[in-house]
Amino acid sequence: MDSLFKDIRFGVRSLLKRPGFTAIAIITLALGIGANTAIFSVVNALLLRPLPFKEPARLAQVWEANIKRGQNTMDVSYPNFADWRDQNQVFEQIAAYTDRTFNLTGTAEPEQIQGEIVSPSLFPLLGIRPVLGRVLLPEEDYPNKVFSVVMGERLWRRRFNSDPQIIGQTIRLNSESFTVVGVVGNITDLSDLPNDTELWVPIAHSSGFNNRDGHYLDVLARLKPGVMREQAQADMDRIASALAAQYPFSNTDHGVRLVALQEQIVGDFRLALLVLLGAVAFVLLIASANVANMLLARAASRQKEIAIRTALGAGRFRLIRQLLTESLLLSLIGGAIGLLLALWGVYLLVAFGPADLPRAKEVALDGRVLTFTLAVSLLTGIIFGLVPERAQRDWQRRSPAHAKFTGCLRDRALAGAAGRSRAVDEKFPQAAGGQSRIQSKQRADDESQPEGAKLSKSRADHRLPRSASQPDQSAARRAVCRHPVIYPHRARRWLCEFELCHRGAIAWPSQPV
Repeated sequence: MDSLFKDIRFGVRSLLKRPGFTAIAIITLALGIGANTAIFSVVNALLLRPLPFKEPARLAQVWEANIKRGQNTMDVSYPNFADWRDQNQVFEQIAAYTDRTFNLTGTAEPEQIQGEIVSPSLFPLLGIRPVLGRVLLPEEDYPNKVFSVVMGERLWRRRFNSDPQIIGQTIRLNSESFTVVGVVGNITDLSDLPNDTELWVPIAHSSGFNNRDGHYLDVLARLKPGVMREQAQADMDRIASALAAQYPFSNTDHGVRLVALQEQIVGDFRLALLVLLGAVAFVLLIASANVANMLLARAASRQKEIAIRTALGAGRFRLIRQLLTESLLLSLIGGAIGLLLALWGVYLLVAFGPADLPRAKEVALDGRVLTFTLAVSLLTGIIFGLVPERAQRDWQRRSPAHAKFTGCLRDRALAGAAGRSRAVDEKFPQAAGGQSRIQSKQRADDESQPEGAKLSKSRADHRLPRSASQPDQSAARRAVCRHPVIYPHRARRWLCEFELCHRGAIAWPSQPV
């Protein structure tokens, strides 16, 4: 962990040394990551986030289809809807609805309210619970002298100041009396349902209640548990064939088409969003390639640094970790700035996007979007961080200049060590003279010994390390390498001692310097 913190500190210092490069790289990544985050937030709201209803996977939109004319999404007449409701064997519940405008009078200034006429089964089908009071009942789906109405929470708070005594009161809609029976939250995630719907009244209030040629209803159904959409389609085809035989004038060439509610709501936006997401992903790929090229150019100027690190014993994994630390710093900073840009991007997409964009109010940066941004930032940093390392490794393997440069470093270290050793001898003549006297005494002892003893001693010296056979010379060389005046930089002291140990001139130290 300590080495990781050191890598991070070194990476920060390295990036701060080149502010121009760092700024351009961060801005490039921020634009790419921000665009991807903004588009993904829309994709998340429309395609990934489930609808806010009970078991939305079992919900399906049901349309009439005119086979002869090639119309697959026709509105439904109420008599056909009633026959579907009574004869089907695959739906747990089925409901119809259509929009209607009402003039609200009698309480304050007259106001035009957007409402819906619905069958009472719509609320339990969607699993909607009232905020106050109750929802419509099945017995209210017949013409009566007094109609019931369910009010939206937004209208209740705005027009009636959240009056808890609103239940049971009578309001005037289109010059007719309606009794308020409940208040529900706003329902805005249904096909062809306006976002500003604030009233729901029974479908019996509609005109053309018994007209089989009057196609004006949208129909929503919930499949029974375990029933597949293909099974439901086959059952509805059976009912359509029976109705065509029973009512040839109005139902000839009329079929039924089922569409999953999620698919119906998204519609053609699915393909457009996926194409747009692919486009911004390609933009991010281009941005990553540009940053990788910048890092390649920067790595060319760091060849000497990497060569010194390699000469000092840094392995491939150590170099990869340092390069990845720097690239991840760039990508994470770019991702954080890109997240701020995505906030503005989401606002612009919703404000200037298509007016019929479904679930537009749900587009936001939630936990899934933040996770996506973090994953994209990390993946981007890894991708463009490994490219310079691979190029550097290829250059080291293929280019003879690297071997020449490394050899030059070693030769200079040894030459510098020899020159500085003479400088130490001149500066400390007593130590140098002592070492010379020891070497002269050793040569004299060797000459006075018999040939057999000389040969056995030579063999013993070969068996021993060079540093053991020449302890004083080894100590002098090590002292030169570790001298802070001769080698003021610690890295150079390490390099000098490393080369001498590698060539056997001195023994490897028992502990790190």
